[in-house]
Amino acid sequence: MNGENFTTSENTRLAKLLNYNIENTYEKSGTFQHVASLAAHIYNVPMALVNFVLHETVLTESGIGIDAGTHTDREFSLCSKAILKEEVTVFKDIKQEPCLKDNPIVNGVYKLQFYAAAPIKTPDGHRIGVVAIADKKPREFSVADEQLLKGLAEVVIQELEEKLILNS
Repeated sequence: MNGENFTTSENTRLAKLLNYNIENTYEKSGTFQHVASLAAHIYNVPMALVNFVLHETVLTESGIGIDAGTHTDREFSLCSKAILKEEVTVFKDIKQEPCLKDNPIVNGVYKLQFYAAAPIKTPDGHRIGVVAIADKKPREFSVADEQLLKGLAEVVIQELEEKLILNS
């Protein structure tokens, strides 16, 4: 993909995201927090997130193990990498990933060794965020696990779509 097409695509993706008016609009005990809580419980992990990838940062809209409303530099966020893929992103053992060995999010306070994220996709296919889980130890992650995580991401986009219709 050439630079101009990427810029156009990224601008369209950001416009779609901003159309949902996600910043500061959802109660921290609402659907997104329930999704994060479910993910943490189902996968028995210390971190579960509903994140949206903005222009320069990644916003944690709801989370377990990280505060809602947290903004992370997009350059270092694993979620910004995960939206580049159509399917679920899985790093079973982050220490085996050369592209992540110097990442301050991975090696800093969180000391992550496992990460999986399902993209939150708009009905027309734009990936605006992720439902992600993370752990401080390597883990296996099956196809069934991936499907369940994708289902949680679908709950998020359905909530966004319903709110969009109600606010029209």
